[in-house]
Amino acid sequence: MGHHHNNGDMERYIKLLVVLIVLALGGMSFYFIALKPSPDTENNKQTVAENKKPGAITGSLETAVQVEASQVKYVGVENCRICHMPHYESWLGTKMAKSFELLKSGVRAEAKLKAGLDPDRDYTTDGECLKCHVTGYGEPGGFVSIEETPEMANVECEMCHGPGSVYVDMMMEKTGTYTLDDYKELGGLTMPSPENNICSEKCHNLKSPFVGSGFEFDFEDRKAIGTHRHDLDYIYLPFDI
Repeated sequence: MGHHHNNGDMERYIKLLVVLIVLALGGMSFYFIALKPSPDTENNKQTVAENKKPGAITGSLETAVQVEASQVKYVGVENCRICHMPHYESWLGTKMAKSFELLKSGVRAEAKLKAGLDPDRDYTTDGECLKCHVTGYGEPGGFVSIEETPEMANVECEMCHGPGSVYVDMMMEKTGTYTLDDYKELGGLTMPSPENNICSEKCHNLKSPFVGSGFEFDFEDRKAIGTHRHDLDYIYLPFDI
């Protein structure tokens, strides 16, 4: 009995030490973001249970639509980076992380002229442009305006992976509680691929003034140079202490 109790204490101390190391590296703000539950957590758990249906379509756009009907919300990149810091840091160096800037007057003037746009016009409130230059425009939790929701400016994780209020809370559960398929089927997580090319379905298509009639979106090429690193999984943290 005593030996088993000591082993349990030791495991708990090791987990606590990991958290302290994370705090030292990321700062107290990282800690409070990570451990503060979403105000919708209980509702989201209920949503997960209600959506647990056999034969759900894994990781497709249809799944995203199905879960969106359950009123999931966009939560922003700050919630994603808790467990995906390397992905977040590599994303910061991409055009997606600066996509809102392109809508400002005078930015990329030559390209705008070539596309038939007015380079002196401010497009930061143009709804057609915002659909592909911010995150979740016109949807629950998404971008409203740069004054009201500056944290949702630019093309963040959820533009490709779906609104995260349900699957983010699922990921905060004890490791092993859910599988990747659960995140897709129950949480609305989408994983872009050549077969499930959300990128071109949403934005990189002929509706964009910057592409011509012969445009083809090369998924693998753009994945390699324009998104984030893909050489590691997300970081497991002991939230179940």
